[in-house]
Amino acid sequence: MREIPVEYRRRRPSLTALRIGVVAGLIAVVIVAVLATSISQLGPGEVAVVYDPITRSFSSPVVGPALFLKFPWQGVIKDFYTIDIVDMTSAPDADYPPITALTRDGVEVSVEISFTYEVDPSKFRSLAMNYPRVNYEENRLIPVMRQVVRDVIAKYTVEELIAKRDAIAREIEEVYRSRIRADRTLEAIVLHEVNLRGIRLPETVKKAIEEKVAAYQRKIAAQYERERILTLANATAQQRILIAEAEARAIEIRAEALRRAVELIMQVSSDPELARLYLLMQALQNTNASPVIIVGGAQPIIGVQSRG
Repeated sequence: MREIPVEYRRRRPSLTALRIGVVAGLIAVVIVAVLATSISQLGPGEVAVVYDPITRSFSSPVVGPALFLKFPWQGVIKDFYTIDIVDMTSAPDADYPPITALTRDGVEVSVEISFTYEVDPSKFRSLAMNYPRVNYEENRLIPVMRQVVRDVIAKYTVEELIAKRDAIAREIEEVYRSRIRADRTLEAIVLHEVNLRGIRLPETVKKAIEEKVAAYQRKIAAQYERERILTLANATAQQRILIAEAEARAIEIRAEALRRAVELIMQVSSDPELARLYLLMQALQNTNASPVIIVGGAQPIIGVQSRG
């Protein structure tokens, strides 16, 4: 029996199946890419809205932490809603430089100020619509602060800046708050503290003020010394007047006592000589002398002898 030869041929994949595989792979890659660009993530303290350039619409705010979906052609505008501190000082790590302003008398001063604020997440859509690049701080908050400070400082002289510092700080805060509240594009901004950190004067003005203050202090000291001397002089004069009045009153009292004593002697003895002797003895009590009585004549002789 004769064997019949059999020929085996390797089957090659058809071109159609190959094309289908390539297309399926591309579709899978596209799906993965679409999903990768459609899923967005927000961390804690972040808020975002989705912007559609085709319909020019903004979505409602999404508050993190969160995952959300969007179409690949849509963009995401996000920001932090935690409290932010803005320093406008001369410190190396300050956010912005201090504000230069002119006083009412034409002196240029440097004003250092800081403020804190946060974004209200529920109103972030309005903020994103007005500031899609989230540059509201440098484009609005800072320029408004500079203008408010310059307007307020222009109302005061250099001396008033020093004497009325607290009042100026309150005025800057009140005016700035009212400006921010009145700006509808910033309705999502919640302003917290506004602090006037300091007002730097030019060195020449500073020295002039220091000399003026020193002169004023010397004037006050001299005036106080004059008043002190006058007070002491008036006190001494008043003391002397009181002493003189007391002595005069004492003399009046002693004279009245002597008069009554003499009247009493005359009533009892009717002897003028006895009354005269009594007055002489009273007078000798106030002197540094001792009486000497010489008896032998018709009338005793009374003399005075010094005691020492």
